[in-house]
Amino acid sequence: MDFKESEGGHQQADFTTILVSTIHDVKNSLGLVLHTLDEVMEVCTPQECKVHDRFAKLHYEAKRVSNDLVRLLSLYKIGNQQLLCNISDYSVADFLEDCQAQNKPLLQMNGISVETECADDLLWYFDTELLAGVVNTVINNALRYTQDRLKLVAREENGFLRLSVEDDGDGYPDALLHGDADAKGGVSFQTGSTGLGLYFASVVARMHENQGRQGYITTQNGGSYGGGRFSIYIP
Repeated sequence: MDFKESEGGHQQADFTTILVSTIHDVKNSLGLVLHTLDEVMEVCTPQECKVHDRFAKLHYEAKRVSNDLVRLLSLYKIGNQQLLCNISDYSVADFLEDCQAQNKPLLQMNGISVETECADDLLWYFDTELLAGVVNTVINNALRYTQDRLKLVAREENGFLRLSVEDDGDGYPDALLHGDADAKGGVSFQTGSTGLGLYFASVVARMHENQGRQGYITTQNGGSYGGGRFSIYIP
């Protein structure tokens, strides 16, 4: 741990180092909590356990907090050039299938159906881990607002790969509507939103560059179901 000399001559711990270390510890503890909840929910089935839904809700919220901590650590590493893009070519259809599989338990638990729209032969260059973090975060957040349907869409548009997550909820509030890559939304004490998810998505998008073009994100209302539509564009 790094220490700095304060004006009074006392050693003062570097707050950033302490914060990052604490986030690591909390994330690891949450991992143990999630593992224990998984074991409990295997025994406490919906048919045999009246409080199964409460365990499921607890699991969802713990997972959401864990994902927030992972995003914070990722942003810290990106800011310190400790996390770089590892870009390779991937099947976009396979990528979306993997994202859907990772979220399948939560989707089924909440009674939400998912439709995928993507050409089988669509290939693109991107960092699969970073992009999966963005898509999974958007899906996870959409679970709180959609009614019962999500749609994952991938297509080529004007030399960009557009990946979208659409829902059939009430749509994004005006404060969260962004038409370009600058997604530095403020904190909302009414909704509890810090804008961290959109900021992380925007950073990941901008890390993807190709021939002078840079990735970006948009949030809009409408789409196939008339709700919210998040899109990330990769050049």
